Amino acid sequence: MPQENLLVSKARLYALDELFDSLLYAEMAKREKNPANRELLEKMSEQEHSHYLFWKKFSGEVSLAPRDQARLRLLLIASRFLGKVFTIKYLERHEGDVVKEYREVLESGLLGEGDRKILENIIRDEEEHESALTNQLEEFTVRHLGAIALGMSDAIIELSGVHAGFLGYTASSVTTGIAGLIVGVSASMSMAAAAYLQSKQERGKSPGTTAVVTGVMYMLTVILLTAPFLAGLPLLQALITSLILAFIVLAAFSFYSAVVMDRAFLKDYAENVGLIFLVVIIGYLFGELVKGLTGVAP
Repeated sequence: MPQENLLVSKARLYALDELFDSLLYAEMAKREKNPANRELLEKMSEQEHSHYLFWKKFSGEVSLAPRDQARLRLLLIASRFLGKVFTIKYLERHEGDVVKEYREVLESGLLGEGDRKILENIIRDEEEHESALTNQLEEFTVRHLGAIALGMSDAIIELSGVHAGFLGYTASSVTTGIAGLIVGVSASMSMAAAAYLQSKQERGKSPGTTAVVTGVMYMLTVILLTAPFLAGLPLLQALITSLILAFIVLAAFSFYSAVVMDRAFLKDYAENVGLIFLVVIIGYLFGELVKGLTGVAP
């Protein structure tokens, strides 16, 4: 295929990609109530539209196929539940490959000097400007991501240790569940109070909101993880079920935070899972030690 035809073919794909992003941001802006967020989304849409117009010079007019329109609607729905920051950053995870391809076109010698300068600016937008704009979006979930992580992760670690400790101390799954529930309720209030005191020392945070988010996330996690024990499942089966639920919750949250914070998902998740296993082992051994020293087992 001649290089000119190759450029037209590639430009069509790039134009469709930029048009898709532009329409997505524009639709998000229409649904946004926060004026500052709306302005940022409109700015991002305009930026993507200018990129689309550049590639359109080589590809001609393009429009979204029905499959792309369905994907656009799906992402708009996702943005309502998962947030705009997560949705945009998830969409931008392929930007590294896009920039690489843009650089290949830049170095191909097919563009005139004027178009080369425009493409250099587009590459700069893709590498820096879009991420900077996304990070300025204000969302409750992102603003309180630390409090959510604190409440959820601490509950998982503490409850896993308690449940594993009772595995070596009692054969009753209901007793284990009740113990976990009692510890969890008490600890949720303690964590909420600690989060309140800590956030008072940090500027720009609402101590009350931080405390509520931490406590609520803690309690929700406690209820989820104690449910298999309170349901009366055999103790070992209840523990395994509870751990599986913990790993699923951790995987979902680790992926969410990895996308929002631009981190590696597998590294974060592996660290969290390793920490849970360590706590479970220590909790079980401590339960066995207490039973051996006291000679008491309900």
